[in-house]
Amino acid sequence: MTFWSVRRAAAGDAVQIDDLLRRKAARLEALDRRLLLPRRAAGRPGLVAVDGAGTVAGHLKPHLVELTEDDEMRSFAAARVVSWRELAAASPEALAALVDAARVPGAADAALWPAVDGEAPAVFARFAMKPVFALALRAAGPLPSGPAATVRLARPGDLDAVCALHLEEVAFHEPHTPYVRVVPALVPALRSRLEQLWSGADDASTVHVLEVDGVVAGMCESHVQTVSDEGGQLLPGRYCYLNSVAVGARLRGQGFGRTLVSAVIDDVAARGVDGYTLWFALDNPLARQVWPRLGFRPLWISYERRDLPV
Repeated sequence: MTFWSVRRAAAGDAVQIDDLLRRKAARLEALDRRLLLPRRAAGRPGLVAVDGAGTVAGHLKPHLVELTEDDEMRSFAAARVVSWRELAAASPEALAALVDAARVPGAADAALWPAVDGEAPAVFARFAMKPVFALALRAAGPLPSGPAATVRLARPGDLDAVCALHLEEVAFHEPHTPYVRVVPALVPALRSRLEQLWSGADDASTVHVLEVDGVVAGMCESHVQTVSDEGGQLLPGRYCYLNSVAVGARLRGQGFGRTLVSAVIDDVAARGVDGYTLWFALDNPLARQVWPRLGFRPLWISYERRDLPV
């Protein structure tokens, strides 16, 4: 059995690291043409697993992220998490050595991996990591609407209703998804973004509301972003990211979410986008059914280990 040691990558490892990344990219891109994975290591050096002869059989760039109490992302992420970036390994043993070296006491682990890889769930399960969130992509094009309702841009008078719907949406996850929870920073962060929107700030989000019988019963916050670099989560282009979509409990399950998203897609299409993206929790029984029906196909899966206080 080969013994793998782990050390910081050196300049002389670049060719072998790039070969690992190229082989990984070729395998996964052949399975899903929506992917364009990195083929070269970028930025600061990562870790490499090497045998006694110095052969590199694995590469991992761990990145520790620490969230403060006033960060709304605490609703969805652990306070301290090690993100596994540029992960590629030629053997399970080399991968295990890298994982052991990358872990930080008291921190969770997270790895973003292409959804198309059917081998990934079993591999990550060896390290107590489970699939938690999906980044899904919908191609550009209209979406047939649902029940008739009014969808319009949010106005300052909608502030409390929009915030209440956003809070209700996150709270709906809690019984189903242990990794999603309401935190004190959640609503203040949305209020701040709404105030930026109505003050005319550059690059502000867009918020639509759904009205039924004159009452605000749904909301969608979206943001158009341009992806210019290769090897990221998306192919280069312009995408509309749906950050928050919520329909009140009274109307949930009746198709009004489709009506809301359909109208948002129609509005955004005039701005010229190549697709629509969103994150959804895989353990949420409603989300994992609704979003694929609306044409959102998982592109990436976030595998996480959080056997520690959040």
